[in-house]
Amino acid sequence: MKRLFSLLLVLPLWGGVVAQNDITLREALEALAQNNHAIKSGEYGVDVAFEQMRATRGLHLFNIDLIGGFTLLQKDVDIEFGGAKGVVTESLEGLINTGVTNGILSNDVAKFLRQSLSPLTQLDWHYALQKRAVGGIGALVTLPIYAGGRINSANRMAKLNVEMATSALEGVENDLITQLVECYYGLILANEVVAIREDVVRAVKHHLADAVAMEEEGVVAHSAVLYMQYRLSEAERDLADAVSRAKVAESALSTVVGMGQSLNPISPLFICGAINTVDYYVDMANQLNPLLNEARLASRLSEEEKNMAQADLLPEVVAYGAGSIYNYQLSDMVPRWSVGVGVNFTLFDGLGKERRYMASKRQMSQMAELVMSAEQEVRLLVEREYYGVTSSMQGIVASERSIAFAKSLYATAKDGFSEGVISSSELIDACVELASSRVEYINSVYQHCLSLARLLEVSGLSSDYLNYVQSGKVVDI
Repeated sequence: MKRLFSLLLVLPLWGGVVAQNDITLREALEALAQNNHAIKSGEYGVDVAFEQMRATRGLHLFNIDLIGGFTLLQKDVDIEFGGAKGVVTESLEGLINTGVTNGILSNDVAKFLRQSLSPLTQLDWHYALQKRAVGGIGALVTLPIYAGGRINSANRMAKLNVEMATSALEGVENDLITQLVECYYGLILANEVVAIREDVVRAVKHHLADAVAMEEEGVVAHSAVLYMQYRLSEAERDLADAVSRAKVAESALSTVVGMGQSLNPISPLFICGAINTVDYYVDMANQLNPLLNEARLASRLSEEEKNMAQADLLPEVVAYGAGSIYNYQLSDMVPRWSVGVGVNFTLFDGLGKERRYMASKRQMSQMAELVMSAEQEVRLLVEREYYGVTSSMQGIVASERSIAFAKSLYATAKDGFSEGVISSSELIDACVELASSRVEYINSVYQHCLSLARLLEVSGLSSDYLNYVQSGKVVDI
């Protein structure tokens, strides 16, 4: 689908814009790609998933944390040597006195020793291990060594989320293509019905004038004129209804395209020249259908969730290193850096992890069944839309034959009415039958174009719709 919208931005216009509000199908697709809010929302969703994937890739790398803090303790952390000081002082004094008494030391030497030891004995024998106020700034580096597969599973899940967002966007774009085809050709259908109803009103007015003239000549009764007037009111009512439907269809096209103005579609209805076999579209849907791809991606995502739940049962090993950058009154006894390896393993958490693992296994089985169910449903949808296209082509052929018959019948009725052998009711019925045949034919072609869009949507081939238009046969309404 993105291939279609990218081509729309560079390919030349199909013949250009004829008038201010005239718009081709290609131009409508281009406006849809630029203005539709659902597409813009889907694009943002893809961007979000992509950025989340980039963030998940960082789980393989190391983390650097800057840590800072300030702490005020109740008091300083210190060591008091007051008792040891008294013992040492008394012991030294005793040794000096003993030396003097025994004649080993003279009084001068003893005085000198006492003076030399005096500064030591007068010191405050108190040592502060840590001041009361302490603060600092440090860095912590952690590197995952083993996470039980959590990181790899997280990266795969992020990638799957990107693919799911992309597939969802493609689904939105394909659906909008079908909506645009429905509204674009629906407005053409509504306008053609208005034109047909106008032809009927003009024809009935003409026949009414003929009936009045024939009444004056005595060819037909007054009841024929009254009947013509009654059918004229019906034709005018049908015309007013068709005009109202055309206005609604015009508003619908303007809303889908998002241009905020009345639009006049100028790309004609068409009949596709060739259509592939149903098996081809089934195979394409199996490969490209966005909803089916989303289901498969969701199944793979459930498998990764099971792997994550299983990884929670295993330990987590992390290498780390820490260092001080700046400190305030931090004790010199505290080391300024450290490195190591840490292990985190939960022994018991109420069997929560085990139960989550079992639930993830059940969910994986559930998603596998949903994928198989989606594959069957998509195949049925392809077959239904395929036979809708082929049956619409048969309906177009039948409508063409019906128009030919209705034209012949109407021509015969006009000649018979002018000759007085055909009643007014038979003439008007023939006129209305011709109009109904024309409406049925246009509606058959419209249903063919819409069925083709639905077939390509369910097959994941909406981007090929313009190719079918270009290779198809233009309908001469």
